[in-house]
Amino acid sequence: MRAERLYLGTAVLAAALAASAAVAAPAENIDPGEDEHQYAWGENVGWINAEPSGNAGPGVEVQDFQLAGWMWGENIGWISLTCANTASCATASYGVANDGFGGLSGFAWSENGGWILFNPSTCAPDPTCGVRIDPATGYFNGRAWGENIGWVTFSNGTPIGSTVRTGWCGSTPAAPGSAFTVTASKSGPDLVLSWSILADASWYDITSGSLSVLRASGGDFTAATQRCTAGRVVTTSKTVAGPPPPAGDGFWFVLRGANCRGRGTYDSGAPKQVGSRDAEIAASPAACP
Repeated sequence: MRAERLYLGTAVLAAALAASAAVAAPAENIDPGEDEHQYAWGENVGWINAEPSGNAGPGVEVQDFQLAGWMWGENIGWISLTCANTASCATASYGVANDGFGGLSGFAWSENGGWILFNPSTCAPDPTCGVRIDPATGYFNGRAWGENIGWVTFSNGTPIGSTVRTGWCGSTPAAPGSAFTVTASKSGPDLVLSWSILADASWYDITSGSLSVLRASGGDFTAATQRCTAGRVVTTSKTVAGPPPPAGDGFWFVLRGANCRGRGTYDSGAPKQVGSRDAEIAASPAACP
């Protein structure tokens, strides 16, 4: 039965591709085992294919911070996961975001079905409310919601089994550690932070605060943390603009790496460190998310 759906969907898809020059072909990474883990189920629109024309076709590409590409439903047509597909972001900005760890949010768009929300709140605290990806296995789970099409299920469940799986994060073994060095230099009035590449890190977070508060509090980073200077930095340097600290004071900066398996640590690992920077910074409302 699944093979018949796949055949018919591919036939319809070929005609749609020939008629639509707007369809782009991202580096889709769905169904890495090539065992048909590519189908979601719409309660009112039937099967929705996340890899509609096989490997390297215009399917879904899961990235660290967004979903790119398209899905295809025989009864609904194309579903766009980002406004970048049709260069419409200047006039209609939308997309499905990934928080870096598999939590999805935002809207997809179907010309025939309207908006599809990947993080609905009206069904909370139902654990299947919203769509998430398990970084360890690559399986999607949960449900998205469209006002015009109803629930779209991405995981096994009733009335029929439906699973989508991605190869995103499959080659990442664990969250990064802390073995890297940071240097600071000046560029005009600005501060430039540079750091060595941290093994397995995909991005970096930079948190900063007041040296005088850190000293006065006995090294309490909760009290001394003032801002998330930058989050999700994918390079190994960051220019920090802004006024210098008041006379007699200074700023401190700490960095951590992160990847789809989790966040690294702000801790130095030095024996003389007292307490946990991670726990103390996380307790501050100014910490990087």
